[in-house]
Amino acid sequence: MTTIPPAWAHLQPHSLKALLEPPGRVPQALRLTPYNVPVEAALQALMVIAARLLLELAVAKGGLVLTPAGALKRVDVWHVFDQTEWPGYDKAATLAVNKVINEDDAYGVLFTRIALQAAGLLRKRSGVLKASKAGKALLAPEAAPALLAELFEAVFWKVNLQDFDRNPIEFWPQHHMGVILWSLSVTAHGWSGVADLMSACTIMETLEDVARPDLPEFAMVSRVLRPLTWLGVLEGQKQKRQSGWGFDDAFRTAPVLAQLVAFEVDMQGAETAARH
Repeated sequence: MTTIPPAWAHLQPHSLKALLEPPGRVPQALRLTPYNVPVEAALQALMVIAARLLLELAVAKGGLVLTPAGALKRVDVWHVFDQTEWPGYDKAATLAVNKVINEDDAYGVLFTRIALQAAGLLRKRSGVLKASKAGKALLAPEAAPALLAELFEAVFWKVNLQDFDRNPIEFWPQHHMGVILWSLSVTAHGWSGVADLMSACTIMETLEDVARPDLPEFAMVSRVLRPLTWLGVLEGQKQKRQSGWGFDDAFRTAPVLAQLVAFEVDMQGAETAARH
């Protein structure tokens, strides 16, 4: 553990509380501002690309027929998988070990489909996924920032991300995503490693009974950093380790974070609100 206080320790108690409440919903101190996001920037976000492909396909086919297990059919999975690259997942490696690509093999496609359903943009009816009225409206290119905002809210406040990574740590750190987002906005302007971002941005005191020491960093990547990268608000890269062999993941904020997310918080020692 670092001796440097986390970023959120500099917030007034009422601001910290407002970034935590209400549970399971967008926090009081956070606003999504898609009208500030340039259309081109939203259209380049990976999850927006994948979501538009799925929505367009659902409209063109009159619905996406699901398998008996409730997954997308292989032909529909391939339609998105073939046109997208997901940081953190090697497409060539996936193709090398799978003769056919099921939805479980295409993690990004599965993740996007679940987010679209959680956002109410795809709706299941009698084993068929159909684009909702709102989903069809968000297909227009100029609606891409609004689609990004819907996906962003769904991923962090309507989906249980533990369902995807099978990490035994429950809810953490998703249950304080508002705190993490604000902390990232003030600390992650330069390239930073996972451990440093976890120490600076999460509430480590809420961790209990961790079975293995690597599980918190795993949760930080799978439930925070990687989804934020797929949503276009973080950038990621591999950096050579300073000691030893290999590479580590590093992340920094992209301009879209400040464009999409606004905060109203008071800093300790400040007389006026610090708005970001």
